[in-house]
Amino acid sequence: MPPSTGTLPPHEAAIAVLHTGIEHLSNPLTTTFIQNVYGALLLSSGGLFSILLGGGVAGLDPDNAGIERLLHGVAFPFGLVLVYLVGAELFTGYPMWYVMTALERKGSPMQYVNGAIASWLGNLTGALLFAFLFTKATDVLAEEPWHSSIVTQIENDIIDLPWHIVFVRAIACGWLVTMAMYLGTQNQDGISKLLFLHFPFMISATARFPHTVEYMYLSSVGMILGAPLSIGGFFWKCLLPLTLGNVIGGGFFTGLYLWQMHLRPASQKEKYGDDGLYDEETPLLNGH
Repeated sequence: MPPSTGTLPPHEAAIAVLHTGIEHLSNPLTTTFIQNVYGALLLSSGGLFSILLGGGVAGLDPDNAGIERLLHGVAFPFGLVLVYLVGAELFTGYPMWYVMTALERKGSPMQYVNGAIASWLGNLTGALLFAFLFTKATDVLAEEPWHSSIVTQIENDIIDLPWHIVFVRAIACGWLVTMAMYLGTQNQDGISKLLFLHFPFMISATARFPHTVEYMYLSSVGMILGAPLSIGGFFWKCLLPLTLGNVIGGGFFTGLYLWQMHLRPASQKEKYGDDGLYDEETPLLNGH
């Protein structure tokens, strides 16, 4: 077990992330689904906070647009911090975990497919639940400037952008968010953990690099409040490029890097201990 205080060396943090991924492979699908529903609820609370804080200063835009973006960026990561601290999950972490576990030849193909689907659907369920139950039903964004702010944000970030731009921005988000998760694992004391969870996601949110679960919520709210995005557009123009981009960013820019730099050179004893616990509990790919 890692120490409860201090900072883990990079290779030990990578091993800890690998073990988290192996545990996720063996989770029951109902557990995966529920954890991701709850994760989306918590992340959406950060999304609502960012709308209220950043969207409430619309008068500063465009002359002081950086302030409005910074307020969005500061507010949204609190949702990710909540997700991490209570042990809920988000789909965007799975590409990092799954690339690392696949390269270690852990699990079966169906474990990967079923886990990813359960995670994604759980996040969508949680985001829609928060959008309808805690945003629409409460009229918390019904007044100006928040009503216009979220509609304008969806138009600018999704509707008016070419598909490939949304996709590339999502790659950057997937990379930064999974780096936040890795750094949160690496830093063991409370203050450091909170800061390193927060800052990479703050960069992403300030730059408007779109997070799949974030925009499951924001786009749903925007559609509810009148953004010209159809249900088909919600999936094709929003969720598809965001999902693919986040998968590439988290899987290859973080997961592949951590495996290549820290796991590949490590010994089996370093990665799995003397008892080989994870080797016994999780089958290797293709039975090898």
